Amino acid sequence: MKKLLLIPAMLFPYSFVLGGIASAGYANIDSDLEAYILIGLFFILPLVCNIAFIVFSRKDDPYKLISSALIIKLVHIPSYVIIFVMGLISSLMIFMTLPLILMLILFDYIVLITSSFISVFALAKNINEKKTLSILALICQFFFCADIISLFVLWIISKNQKKTLST
Repeated sequence: MKKLLLIPAMLFPYSFVLGGIASAGYANIDSDLEAYILIGLFFILPLVCNIAFIVFSRKDDPYKLISSALIIKLVHIPSYVIIFVMGLISSLMIFMTLPLILMLILFDYIVLITSSFISVFALAKNINEKKTLSILALICQFFFCADIISLFVLWIISKNQKKTLST
């Protein structure tokens, strides 16, 4: 049941596309303001759901939390690729290239911060067990690509340690 709270965080980067479609007039939204409100709701909802997930998961095993955070990060990979391709295509344009690229970078970083809530909580719970690795992974949560790699390494180490403890 708690995992359902992760769905808004997983869908958040794709709200950018939904807002773009809505503001382009393909949906029944009358103004750009309504499209921005829609994007704002898609931004606030994941934050609220992330906080609720953290509250309900405060007694969970750090391994489960790391795997949940890793799933969110892996679902975001296609959106990062799409935004990168959009930035690459916009770099070929002559007019308004820099503002568009800066907007895409800002949106990408907002997605990274939004998805890092659960990662930071899982790593904070994991600090007692693997202090050095958890602190390093915690720092990596605020850099593109390093966040997924660090979570994956910590997840594998935790999985191997869990197997060793159970045998």
